[in-house]
Amino acid sequence: MNRWIKVFILLLVPSFAVHAAQVEVVWQSADNYRDIKSANEKTSKFQEKVFKELEQHFSELANKLDQKQTLKITVHDVDLAGDIRYMVGPNNETMRIVRDIDFPKMKFDYQLLDASKNSVKKGSADIKDMGFMTGIKKSLANDSFHYEKNMIDDWFYSTFDVKDQ
Repeated sequence: MNRWIKVFILLLVPSFAVHAAQVEVVWQSADNYRDIKSANEKTSKFQEKVFKELEQHFSELANKLDQKQTLKITVHDVDLAGDIRYMVGPNNETMRIVRDIDFPKMKFDYQLLDASKNSVKKGSADIKDMGFMTGIKKSLANDSFHYEKNMIDDWFYSTFDVKDQ
């Protein structure tokens, strides 16, 4: 195929791409969150990783919304699944132990805006997944923060009218 035809095709591809709704996530007073601690890395670096993973997940869910909409999330608290335990031993190590009584929780406000920035839906969410270790889940166990992502999925699909799950 002619080189110029290939370049022309590559330039057209982005114009056919599906665009998702915009997502804006604000992590309010993150230092006061109930449990966003790492067992084996610096807290600030771990928080950054958690925020990035969950923001990306909200963006993936936004693919199901109208492309002209904006989803705004203001997070007030996060409590990751499991709990940090300090181990007594030669290295005094810490581990995140996941038990069914240490279920994930999250508090946030949300607002869905249309293309004209009018509010379509808004509210406060205080979500938790007390059965996070049972049942069939969408997110894979080898996915980072899969318990929290499954909990967010449940909230999203019960809150917004989207066709496919």
